[in-house]
Amino acid sequence: MPDIVHTPQAGRPSLLLLHGRGGTEHDLVGLAQAVAPGWGIIAPRGPEAEGGGFAWFRHHAIGIPVDESLDSRLAETAERVHDLAAGAGIAVPLVAVGFSNGGMMAGALGATHPELVSAVVLLSSTYPLPPAVGMAGGLQDMPVLALAGGSDPFLPPPVHEAGVRAYGDAGAVMTAFVAEDGGHGVAAEHAAELRKWLETVESG
Repeated sequence: MPDIVHTPQAGRPSLLLLHGRGGTEHDLVGLAQAVAPGWGIIAPRGPEAEGGGFAWFRHHAIGIPVDESLDSRLAETAERVHDLAAGAGIAVPLVAVGFSNGGMMAGALGATHPELVSAVVLLSSTYPLPPAVGMAGGLQDMPVLALAGGSDPFLPPPVHEAGVRAYGDAGAVMTAFVAEDGGHGVAAEHAAELRKWLETVESG
């Protein structure tokens, strides 16, 4: 697979970057390098071909995964990320940053594989996870940053708010920020919030 792997500067953490539906492994690399210089990067390509790009699992509708697809792809992705990290000598756990469909996978990895993912960033992706995944236990005390746009047609404010509550109910330590004029994407305000939050995560 054409995955992107950059080792971190000595002593720095690493990011797991999970692109959105129809995207590729390149999509979040520039953002990561801008907000977290010196951090390592693991950016895999989603396994499902879709829309000229790739996705992480099949869905019934936006934010509503096909459970069997999510479960199987979650197991595959966890194994693949572990192998990529081990092969590059990158220490785990990682901070998972996911956009839209990739954000759901990032949250699912945090919920089920806390040994692999220690913190989660949800970019336009605060969709509630299926209960069997979200309540698996891994999100307890895990830092989660939820960034949304107030004008996002694919993640309306009520859905974002429901997702924040669901992650909180699963035990996550939530930080949420809404760019009021933002759509389904990463606004400048989001990048600024992400940079500050990552600095806090790194400092412990």
